[in-house]
Amino acid sequence: MKAPDFRTSQFIVCNENPFRLTPPSAQANFRAQVKGDHTTKTSPKDQPSTQQNYPDPSFSDIFTAFKEAFNQRKAQGLAFLELTNSELMLIKKSFFVTIFACLAAFAVGTVCWLILNIAIGALLHNMGLHYVAVPLILLVLNSIAAFGFFKLAQNAFNYLSFSRLIQTWRKVFE
Repeated sequence: MKAPDFRTSQFIVCNENPFRLTPPSAQANFRAQVKGDHTTKTSPKDQPSTQQNYPDPSFSDIFTAFKEAFNQRKAQGLAFLELTNSELMLIKKSFFVTIFACLAAFAVGTVCWLILNIAIGALLHNMGLHYVAVPLILLVLNSIAAFGFFKLAQNAFNYLSFSRLIQTWRKVFE
């Protein structure tokens, strides 16, 4: 048995639903090429009826379908609320971790920076620099480092936002 050539098939309008995108195969007219002659291999009259018998649902079936749809919508809403809650918890944890990490970094950094400044000042003084030049050099170095740390903190603060939560809410209400 040779497979039909779908490029040469022609479809007729679906009787029960003219808006159907894919009509049943029984409604397709395949044209087979026989010695250069185009003849109709099958026709809708030769095929059994393509009419579909749609079920006649009872009230209980319709009520059950509405109840299932309602339960599905309720589960979808609960899932959305859980997603919102998890986003809020992530923001809250991120906020507290950022605050505590900043405080710890500040405490450790202050002690280490004081020790480093004392060592650099002593080294510059032992090299024979004037006592006015040593604090000025330390002031310039500390100002550059403070500016760099400020930019780092500003960049980290940009990640602490409600943008993902707002995007989630926008997707739901569009």
